[in-house]
Amino acid sequence: MKLGDFGIFVIFAAVYAAGTLGLPKISFMAYQIRIGEIPSAFVALFGMPAVLGLTLGQFIANLGLESKPIAFLSPVFSFVGLLAIYYTRKMSTLAGCIAYIVITGLWLSVMLPIVRPEVSTSQAAISAFAEQFITVIVGYLAYLVAARSLGKPGQTSGPQ
Repeated sequence: MKLGDFGIFVIFAAVYAAGTLGLPKISFMAYQIRIGEIPSAFVALFGMPAVLGLTLGQFIANLGLESKPIAFLSPVFSFVGLLAIYYTRKMSTLAGCIAYIVITGLWLSVMLPIVRPEVSTSQAAISAFAEQFITVIVGYLAYLVAARSLGKPGQTSGPQ
């Protein structure tokens, strides 16, 4: 990683950790919307430093939340989802974001009933996918605005 990439890495780690720990939680059904996941689509613009930063930020946020040890596996699934965005960015950032939603939504659907036993499996699945969809699509729309304003070639022609 180059020195310039380190700044991007730190910013994305801080955005995720601060967005999750420092901002008020938004409840949606059985799950909390994590503001820190909104910049996931920006991996298409900022590359691997953003992938690593968001993954570390999620790990840090999980340390600060009162959760069970199984929640510490979440950054692994997030990392895989972020890699999907990273590797599909030239063909379709939207496809990568959908892959991220599916990967992390499946994991959260499994994890949520373990962490919160009062939540049914079906309620967990609905909540997890809805939360991930809302959060990531908001980030994707922000990504489209940023990509257009930066004038990135190949990133500005229609939905990606």
